[in-house]
Amino acid sequence: MTPWQQHFIVQQQLPSSYVEDVHEICQWVTKLVESASQPLCIGINGAQGSGKSTLAAFLTVHLRNLGYKAQSVSLDDFYLSPSEREAVANKYHPLFATRGVPGTHNVALLHTVLSSFKNQQPVVLPSFDKSTDSPKPKYEWLKCEEKLEVLFLEGWCLGLAAQPDKRLLQSVNAFEQKQDRDGKFRTQVNRFLASEYQNAFVYLDKLIYLNVGSFERVFDWRLKQELQLKEIMGTGMTESQVFDFIQYFQRLTEWGFEYLPKHCDLLVKVRKNHRFTIER
Repeated sequence: MTPWQQHFIVQQQLPSSYVEDVHEICQWVTKLVESASQPLCIGINGAQGSGKSTLAAFLTVHLRNLGYKAQSVSLDDFYLSPSEREAVANKYHPLFATRGVPGTHNVALLHTVLSSFKNQQPVVLPSFDKSTDSPKPKYEWLKCEEKLEVLFLEGWCLGLAAQPDKRLLQSVNAFEQKQDRDGKFRTQVNRFLASEYQNAFVYLDKLIYLNVGSFERVFDWRLKQELQLKEIMGTGMTESQVFDFIQYFQRLTEWGFEYLPKHCDLLVKVRKNHRFTIER
């Protein structure tokens, strides 16, 4: 284990086995970058708590230690502000007031960032504060003055196609049964995913999919994340709030279980203990 790897796992409070688990992923990414003739945007998709943010951070440092100019950003950092989401909610459906699903991100900004990156222009990466449910002030955003060679973009719905209309007819959980009985909300989410999100996803050169296998794991992992957030920030959601919150994500997360293994470039199985296994 190299000094930077040791520092990373201590800083992130990871088991030493993490370095072994991501070794093949690092090799795969390194080969991609070595053969790339233009800036490379690599997407990382995974359910909440799957480890995509940690993986993006590790791969970024890995490439930097090989001499490449790399950076990572989360789709979460592109969330709209509460007032902007309220505007979407007023126009389409009240449920858009809660951040999470397609329709609650600043996709125009995402498009601008990715376009600038691919055109080898300096980029400014936004940052979102989940403890306040608002974007951080712009002076706190990361200014990348040097031309980046690799940008990792991680997010729970990256690379996901819209669902077939017939899949929208039945609700998938109690949240949809109570809050979206007529299906108007999920239909509009699907429309957003089918249009402006696909226009942004075209910038992804490759997609890594962290497949957690079942939605039941998401609650436990998301609750763990929230407890960690509370330790750091002093505020966060309760257990019942976490349970209610993740139901927003269930439909498309489970759709991803079907769609993404066939359409990603690297399929990684995430076991219950968070160990990784390369499937393709």
